[in-house]
Amino acid sequence: MNFGLDCLATYRNHGVQFDYPDVWTLDEQCDGDVMITVSTEGTCFWALRILPACPSPPDVVNSCVEGFRQEYGDVEVTESDCRLAEMPAFSRELSFECLELLNSAGLHSVRTSEFTLLVWWQGTDHELQPIRRVFDGMTASVRALALLDE
Repeated sequence: MNFGLDCLATYRNHGVQFDYPDVWTLDEQCDGDVMITVSTEGTCFWALRILPACPSPPDVVNSCVEGFRQEYGDVEVTESDCRLAEMPAFSRELSFECLELLNSAGLHSVRTSEFTLLVWWQGTDHELQPIRRVFDGMTASVRALALLDE
């Protein structure tokens, strides 16, 4: 999947795959859950969390929203449409102020028979504007490998 960039790499592990810019930094942490974070310079990042306990997508997203409210106070939450792993996702987009800068975040979650996935992107609005389409492309490229094999 090309989302406006020439050089993409494909991550394929832990039952998922997705495309990301090959010049960005990818970090993976495993502590029962798996968290894969992709970032570039600045404050913006995109993350995929794999939750093997299979919590419900609304519970996952609503728990994250509550965490944002506890951390930042006044958080504007809007419903959004998104597909994740080729399935309709439970999605919310957030706007909040941090260090006197306007920030945005997206939370998108689906559940498969093997795990629940959460995509979370975040950044300050002035840095996010030029790379938001890249984050959207990365999210659209996520696949659950078990579903590909069927």
